[in-house]
Amino acid sequence: MYASELMSSCAAITSPRTALSSPCTESLVSELSDRLFSSFSRAGHRLKEEQYLRGLLTAPGRKSVRNIARALGDSGAAQRLHHFVCNAPWSWQPVRAALAAHLTDLAPPQAWVVRPLLIPKSGTNSVGVHRRFVPETGQVMNGQQAHGLWYARQDLNAPVDWVLSPPSRTVPHPQPVDLGPGRRPVTSLLATEATPPAPILWDTPAADTESALRSLATASAAVRLSAGVTLQVLGPSGRPALGPALPVERLVATPGAPWLRTYEVAPGVRAVTARVAPPGGDGRPQDGLLLYAQWRTDHPGRADFWLTTLTQAPAPELHRLTDLADQVARDTTRTGARVGLRDFEGRSYAGWHRHMTLASAAYAALMLGGGHG
Repeated sequence: MYASELMSSCAAITSPRTALSSPCTESLVSELSDRLFSSFSRAGHRLKEEQYLRGLLTAPGRKSVRNIARALGDSGAAQRLHHFVCNAPWSWQPVRAALAAHLTDLAPPQAWVVRPLLIPKSGTNSVGVHRRFVPETGQVMNGQQAHGLWYARQDLNAPVDWVLSPPSRTVPHPQPVDLGPGRRPVTSLLATEATPPAPILWDTPAADTESALRSLATASAAVRLSAGVTLQVLGPSGRPALGPALPVERLVATPGAPWLRTYEVAPGVRAVTARVAPPGGDGRPQDGLLLYAQWRTDHPGRADFWLTTLTQAPAPELHRLTDLADQVARDTTRTGARVGLRDFEGRSYAGWHRHMTLASAAYAALMLGGGHG
């Protein structure tokens, strides 16, 4: 059954207000438990996994083990669930791979989205907590910096893998954590047979050309750009159309420029594309990159910039593709809070990963159950 059909059948018997206790969601939890936790050899682990998963979906407020136990009607379960998440010897990687495989069995992904998740913390005791500068707000924040990998379609998305960045030693302007050239740890899941190929959308704005190119080391990828990233625009012949490289916001700000193609990609949304290359070439084929920028016609000064290897994709397709990243961001704000993506408290690195794995399964159950609105 395709994801849209499954969600429609669930929506017929539930609503966002009743989804957490609906028969459809209960069925989804049971199905997900059977599919995702087949690697568990201990019956006690299977029991605690289902308890924790149901608690994430039903506990009001923060998804602490104490609140989860209270929602289950068993206050004594808090210690057992804490041990299960922080100390029990089970591996989260097979569960995440099974989640990705389950979703792709429902329908192939239209994209894989990599995006950051900032987790504010008031103290310093949780794993990975540090003070960091947040460019989006211009402020220094105390908290955790995670990156997630999302399975994404227009009708369904869910996180399937996570990496927690180590504390930065410099404040207020730490360098971005280098997660490796090309294939970063959070995308290592894509190398498995369980995950079919699809474009990778790096929804972590690259602040410079070098970091953007590292993200595009794999085929079929796009990376969001900060407005100040400099690129060399190319003419129809493949040769530089201008002298020096310019910031992307300037490259697209000249109406009628011969290097720009303009499109109406959706009602009220205009886009431009341009063939570009890194300053100095950097050994990359001159026709191997495309700059894609789009903005709402009622907010012309607020453009989104993307650099992509999908040079043959029509502009409307690039709009639909990059819109998946925006949809993931919107759904994560709503659904992530409901399943406790930001709620783990503890010093255990393994505990954080196990909690995020179970929260990702709960996220998928909520999305499939139609209770994500």
